[in-house]
Amino acid sequence: MHKSQFSICKEFYFLFYLFFFFSYFSFSQADKKDSTASPKDSLLYHKVMLIPYDPLFYLSDAERDIIEQTHKEPRLIRETFRRTIDVKIKDAVEERLPCISMLFDADSIPSLKNALSLIYARTGYQYDQPMPLPFQPEKRDSSLKKVKKNPADKESYDSKIASKYITVKGTDRYMNAVISKPSLLNDLYNQFGTDVFIFVNQLEIKTNYKSCLDIANEIYKRELMVHFSVFDKNGKQLAGAYAMTFFPSDSNNAYDIMKNCFPDIGRFVANCIP
Repeated sequence: MHKSQFSICKEFYFLFYLFFFFSYFSFSQADKKDSTASPKDSLLYHKVMLIPYDPLFYLSDAERDIIEQTHKEPRLIRETFRRTIDVKIKDAVEERLPCISMLFDADSIPSLKNALSLIYARTGYQYDQPMPLPFQPEKRDSSLKKVKKNPADKESYDSKIASKYITVKGTDRYMNAVISKPSLLNDLYNQFGTDVFIFVNQLEIKTNYKSCLDIANEIYKRELMVHFSVFDKNGKQLAGAYAMTFFPSDSNNAYDIMKNCFPDIGRFVANCIP
C-alpha cells in the first residue's frame, strides 16, 4: 500500500470514529433529556410563592381566653399563629412542589421583605363566593366527640378528634385578594422564578354560639378559618376559598390549637393548587 493510500485510510477511520463518538453523545443527551422532561411531569417545573396574611387581618373573638390559657403576650401569640400557619402550608406544598415563603425564607433571601411590602401595597381584599374545589374534601362527624379520662372525671372534649373537614357552602363567602396590577406577579416570577402564588388573606377565629357542645358547662364550637387565594404568574386566579377546622371553647391553649388544627389547614390549601 502506498503511503498516500495509507494516509487516506487513516483519515477515513479517524473521521469515522469522530462521527460515531458525536452521534453516540447526541443520542445519549437526547435520551437523558427525554427521561426527565416527560409532559406528565410538567408540575415539576412549577415553583410556588407563599404570601402571609397582613397581621391586621387576624380576627379572633377568643383572644382573651387564649391569652389566659397560654400565658403569653398577645403580640407573641398573634405572631406565632402567623408564622406557624405559614410553615404548615409551606410544608404541605413542598410535598409536591418547591415553595418560597415570603415570611419563613426572608432571612436567607433579604429581597423578599421589600417584595412583601410591595405586595401589601398593591393588594386589596373583598368578600367573594368560593371557587369550586379541585378535590372532594374529607368529611367527618360534624360534632366534637366526648371522651372520659376516667369515671371520676367530668366529661371533656378532645380537640384532636374534632371534626376537621372543610366545608364550603353556597351562602358562605371568603376574603379574596384583589391585585391592583396583575403585572406584579409576572415581575415576581422574573425575580424569584415562582409561577404560582398563594395569598393567605386572613386568619379568623369565631365562636359559634348556635352550636352548643355542653349546655351545662357553656362549651361552644369555635371555628378557625383561613381565607386564601391562588394565582398564576399572569394574574389568573386558580383557586379561592377558606379552610376551616373546629375546636371547643374550653380548649384555648394556643399551642394545642396550632398542633391540632394548623396541619389540616396546610394540607387543604396545598391541595387547592391545580
